[in-house]
Amino acid sequence: MGEDLKRVLIDRLNQVGAYEVRVADPRVGFEHAQKGKHPLDFWPAANSVVVYAVPMSPEMNNTYIGPYSQWDGDRNLGPVPDNLVSSEHALDRLSRLFMCSVTLKGILFLQSEGYEARYTPMEVHLKLCAYEAGLGVYGRSGVLLHPALGNRMILGAIMTDALLAPDPRLENFSPCENCDICINACPARAYDPDKTYPDSWSKEKCMAKRAEIVKKGLFCHNCFASCPAGQLKDDDLFLKREAVSFYKPKSSL
Repeated sequence: MGEDLKRVLIDRLNQVGAYEVRVADPRVGFEHAQKGKHPLDFWPAANSVVVYAVPMSPEMNNTYIGPYSQWDGDRNLGPVPDNLVSSEHALDRLSRLFMCSVTLKGILFLQSEGYEARYTPMEVHLKLCAYEAGLGVYGRSGVLLHPALGNRMILGAIMTDALLAPDPRLENFSPCENCDICINACPARAYDPDKTYPDSWSKEKCMAKRAEIVKKGLFCHNCFASCPAGQLKDDDLFLKREAVSFYKPKSSL
């Protein structure tokens, strides 16, 4: 029954936009969950965490890399390209609509089968849930990397009391071997190149530099935007800019 339920659930979620769906057991693993942010902290009766990825628009990965790394000297904080406008993120808005559809479809389906299902609150780290479900691995900077999508994805999760067969952590996938692009792109030098995430990341250095950058009207996402991981590249993703060109405003905001 559990396998049949899982198979039908995955099929339903794929139909409304999920690229891949996997399941984590909240009682196994999760040793890196911060205090008060474990799935069971929010719902002790949860038996399964259903995690899914929706492809993200290429624009969200390839806007611009700024602020630049400290190794680039006086170019440390910019500039923002003139052609970076809000309309470029139309596809990202569509991706988020797909995510809402996937979440709602999953909750309603599980409830129709007699199970309780809840949206996973933002306080629960979706990246950790996805890692435990085998949806991806941590990159050197801590960004979750999927074998096909790389980091071009939005994550979502549903907690349920249904007993669904959990999937193992992803093995034999090492996209960061011989690559230190994100480490060199970090303006805060927040990563120790000799360690792996989460031990490699200095939250204090990262947050301090980001606060400094925000005051200048910019946003640092270098570790995300510089990452080349993933088999699918911009032209391979099914979300195309041309497909939503009619959504673009007449003038930039």
